[in-house]
Amino acid sequence: MFEKYLRLLAAVRRHWAIAAVMLASVTALTAFRVLVPFLTGEAVNDIVAKSPASDVLYLSLEIVAVSAVSAAFSFGLSYGGQALGQKMIYDMRNTIFTSIQSQSFSFHDRNETGQLMSRATGDVEAVRRFVSFGWGQLLSNTFLVGGVIVSLFYLNLYLAAVVSVVFPLIIAVSWKFSQTQGPFWRLTRKNYGTMNSVLQQNVAGARIVRSFTAEDGEASRFAAANQAYRDGIVGSSAVRAVYVPLLSLIISLDLAALYFLGGGPVIAGTITLGELVAAANLLALLAGPSRFLGQLILIAQNGMAGFDRILEVVDAEAEVKDRPGAKPLGEVKGSIRFDGVRFGYGRGRDVLKGVDLDIPPGEVVAFVGLSGSGKTTTANLIPRFYDVSAGSVKIDGIDVRDLTLKSLRASVGLVSQDIFLFSATIRENVCYGKTEASQEEVKRVCRLAHADEFIDRFPEGYETRVGERGVTLSGGQKQRIAIARTLLTDPRVLILDDSLSSVDAGTEFAIADALKEVIKNRTTIIITQRLSTLRLAQRIVVFEGGRVVEQGVHEALLENDGAYARLYRSQYAPQAVLGTEGGP
Repeated sequence: MFEKYLRLLAAVRRHWAIAAVMLASVTALTAFRVLVPFLTGEAVNDIVAKSPASDVLYLSLEIVAVSAVSAAFSFGLSYGGQALGQKMIYDMRNTIFTSIQSQSFSFHDRNETGQLMSRATGDVEAVRRFVSFGWGQLLSNTFLVGGVIVSLFYLNLYLAAVVSVVFPLIIAVSWKFSQTQGPFWRLTRKNYGTMNSVLQQNVAGARIVRSFTAEDGEASRFAAANQAYRDGIVGSSAVRAVYVPLLSLIISLDLAALYFLGGGPVIAGTITLGELVAAANLLALLAGPSRFLGQLILIAQNGMAGFDRILEVVDAEAEVKDRPGAKPLGEVKGSIRFDGVRFGYGRGRDVLKGVDLDIPPGEVVAFVGLSGSGKTTTANLIPRFYDVSAGSVKIDGIDVRDLTLKSLRASVGLVSQDIFLFSATIRENVCYGKTEASQEEVKRVCRLAHADEFIDRFPEGYETRVGERGVTLSGGQKQRIAIARTLLTDPRVLILDDSLSSVDAGTEFAIADALKEVIKNRTTIIITQRLSTLRLAQRIVVFEGGRVVEQGVHEALLENDGAYARLYRSQYAPQAVLGTEGGP
């Protein structure tokens, strides 16, 4: 339980200079604040003793001076808290971003984008409020309570005993309050992430929502998530509404007891009136912390609940990472071997059930099969988007797990069927993997991908900005830019995962012809349902039920009248009949 507090302290320790200034400020502030009641008590005694007016004036000026100095140290504590909070959160955001970037694909499969965004925004902000405001107040109130207790015992043991009798009760009530608040805020932080996730999905899928007229259903989903978040806040406020007045009542009762039990000794002359007034003022100093305690616990619980969720991301172990001693991949020839490969996205859900396949350098291989047969999954194991459950994947005879991820992925180019473009210019999108590329290099790969045809028609050409996820472009245009982006990195292994599915027949033939030149001397894997792309392949590998069931050239596979022949008759032959495709 205390580990997370120690880790938060470790984050504070990295900015020890600011923390030291805060500590010095709160120490001085506490000393001056408890000094004021003593000066007030002396002034009362002087008044009762009818001392010269100059003595009372001198004490009054001292009180003013001490209060002014206290204000200066209070500024140092407050400013230090804000500076510490911002510096810590700057580090924390960078750590979260780096952690998310380094996670395996399986991590993103399990976690919703909205929840991850919530951790990097809402949860980080909750921690910032705690560090910037709550941390300083926690130090200030803790030191103040300690200073008051020490000052009371220094002032008068009898009065200190009268006041101190309620301290165990205050501690017990505060502890119960914090224990009751904790579950509320942990649930609230989770509900905030759920609400954020619903909002993110709705914004990202706005076109789908409207095309299916599902606005009412989405509004209901968001309202439910919003209500759960609201109910958590209201529940926490209800708890605070009970405990905060209770703490104030305890202080008030203690003050009444102090006057009642201290009045007799004052009348008897065993305690001075100034001592009683000083003790009452010292006790009054505790009224502020007791009233603020509810808000402080609320901020602390909220902040630590957010910190818990941040640690879930930061501490997540990447399933795919560099092994100790991993070596960079040198000059790539491009041979690929799958040896008894098994893989599943979860326990008992094997997608690949023993794939054995050899691809020599420079060969163009087509992966075909029904949806869910394992084609894309097999290809995704080459750049280690996932690691095999059993068996091995080798490039040039080296297990991909023995290579550094950076060098491996730099040698494998992937054009996915799920195209993602950044909200940037066309040139910036094409240059994403090679930012130093010249304009001529960019134009060359765009010509190869037949993207120059539509780019040149834009008034701003290659400097045309595309919307988020490339929303201002058609599906075919986005795919051609994605192909150009991959070609610019000049990978020795190229994977085309149904990358021409969104282009029209004429453009598809043109790009396919251009790819003949591109794929020369590259090991190329084509995952396709289109005949025009299939005709580029030198060999066809047929997947069925997570296994390679056939492989060979088109004619021989048709003669076998096996899985490929059935697939061809159901999917490929109709394309040829319609006259939109050429045979392999």
